[in-house]
Amino acid sequence: MKLAVICLVLPLAVGTAAAETMRHVPPAEAEAGTAIELVAEASATTPTLVAHVRTSGATTFAPIELVRRDELHWIAIVPATSVVPPGLEYFIDAGGAPVFASPESPHTVSVRLTDEAERKGRDMLRSNARRSRIHVMGEWVDYGTRTMGTQQLPDHYYRLDGDFAYRLWAYPLEELRVGYTRLIGETASTACPTGSTTCEAGFKVGGWFELGLAPIEGIRFDGRMMVMATGNGFGIGGRGEARLGERDASHVAIGVESIQDIGTSGFFRLGWGTVPTFPMTATVEITNLPAPDRSTGVRLYYDLAHDFGQGVRVGVRVGYAARVQTVAGFTGGLGATVDF
Repeated sequence: MKLAVICLVLPLAVGTAAAETMRHVPPAEAEAGTAIELVAEASATTPTLVAHVRTSGATTFAPIELVRRDELHWIAIVPATSVVPPGLEYFIDAGGAPVFASPESPHTVSVRLTDEAERKGRDMLRSNARRSRIHVMGEWVDYGTRTMGTQQLPDHYYRLDGDFAYRLWAYPLEELRVGYTRLIGETASTACPTGSTTCEAGFKVGGWFELGLAPIEGIRFDGRMMVMATGNGFGIGGRGEARLGERDASHVAIGVESIQDIGTSGFFRLGWGTVPTFPMTATVEITNLPAPDRSTGVRLYYDLAHDFGQGVRVGVRVGYAARVQTVAGFTGGLGATVDF
């Protein structure tokens, strides 16, 4: 009987002694994806210290042996891959006897996401984790046909855009886009051959590259560089947009596009996503397209799209365009977007 009592008391005494000679201050919280240092103060005669770590909710612990940093300090490094929300649970033993917390009541360290990781999570939720997008859009813009004597003077153009976008979410750089544009029209211009009152204007091949920058969540700046083959040779252009809110939801945007030998446009757009699966926008545009020497015209158009699910969206555009009060024409277009 006396031998059994000694066998029971001895390990308890060892654990109690080790606990009295080991001191550990747990971290208050941790950042997801960042390694954690568990530091203990203990004498050189302390039995081997081992930290047993697991993610909150897990059932098994992973042992990490503490190694000597200096004469009084021992350290265990929890790898960054193990530091994930919502928290980290652990206890420390010395020679098999718990000296900080216990397997039944482990200490919990709250793990939080970084601000960037939280933002990325919200962006992934909004896009259903679809990083890539293919978009196509075609529109017809008619300013109406003026009559000069017995001559009819058409003033219209069509525009085709196709692009591929990839969401990087490497803030402030959110997105990269590359695209193709074709714009061909007929209008009166000083560039028309002698004897002709109207002629073809625009370009058949244009390529562009765009960066989407968002230094602050919800505030976005898009900058585009364009190169195209016009009737006068190669030309350059650019487009810029500043936006408050999400492009596919409620937002306000203002921007400008200028294309060498083609013209310049400025626009204001109001978008709202209050009707589920039916995002809408209304845009006012001031422009002299498709020729830079044309008088300034005004366009007002409305876009309505429907989200069919699985990243597929189809939209229509209707509106009008006019350069003078007495003559106006129709604007119409179709577009489609596929996210994957």
